[in-house]
Amino acid sequence: MALPKLNNSPRYELKIPSSNKTIRYRPFLMKEEKNLLIAMESKNTKTIFGTLLDTINACVEDDNINDNTLTSFDVEYMFLQMRAKSVGETAKVGASCTSCEKTEEIQVKLDDIKINMPDVNKVIDLDGSIKLEVDWPAFKDIIKTEIETEEVSAEQVFKIMKYCFKSIITEEEKINLKEVPESELNEFIDSMDAKQFGKIREFVELIPKLEHTVNFTCECGHENELVVEGVANFLS
Repeated sequence: MALPKLNNSPRYELKIPSSNKTIRYRPFLMKEEKNLLIAMESKNTKTIFGTLLDTINACVEDDNINDNTLTSFDVEYMFLQMRAKSVGETAKVGASCTSCEKTEEIQVKLDDIKINMPDVNKVIDLDGSIKLEVDWPAFKDIIKTEIETEEVSAEQVFKIMKYCFKSIITEEEKINLKEVPESELNEFIDSMDAKQFGKIREFVELIPKLEHTVNFTCECGHENELVVEGVANFLS
C-alpha cells in the first residue's frame, strides 16, 4: 500500500521586482528545507546562492520563468517571500547595541522587507558619441564572480561590470556585447578613463538589494538604528 502524500500546499502570487511580472508559487517543503540547511552549514557562498535558486525553481509554478534573467535582488526577494509562507512570517536578526555592544535578537516581519528600485538611466553617455546600454546583472552571473562580501569593492566592480553591459550605441550602429569576444570586451573596459569608469561604478553600486532598517532600544536604554542587508541575515 502506497503512503499518502502530505501537504497539498496552497498557492500564492508575487511580483518579480526587476520585471514586475506576477508568478505563482508554493511554499517550500521539507526536501527544500533540508537542502537549504545543508547549504548554510557549508558556509560556501556559491553553494548557498545555487541552493536559493534551486529552491525558487522548485517552488515556482510558471514554466516560462527564465532563471537566466533573474537578478540577485529578484532571487533574494522571491526566496524571502517563499520563506515567509513556508517557515514563518518573522525572522530573528542579531543586532548589537552601538553603546554597550550587547547583542540582542530582534523579530523582523518579513512582509516589511522591500526592494527599493532606484530611478536610473540605463544608457550611459561615455564621450558624447559612444553610449553604453547597461542592465542589472543576472543572479547566475553574480554567482560566477564568487563575490563573498556585501560591500562592492573596486575589484568586484571589475568582475561585475561586464555582466551589466548590453550594447554599445554609436551614430552608425548598435553592437550587441553578448556577441563580442571577451578579449575585446576587456580591451574596451581597459580603454576607459577614470570619469567613464566612475559612471559604470556608480551604476554597479546602485544595484538594488534586500535591506531593512531595524530600530530597537537596548536594555541599557540606548536607541539604535541598524540597516540589515542580504538574505542570509533573514534565514534564522
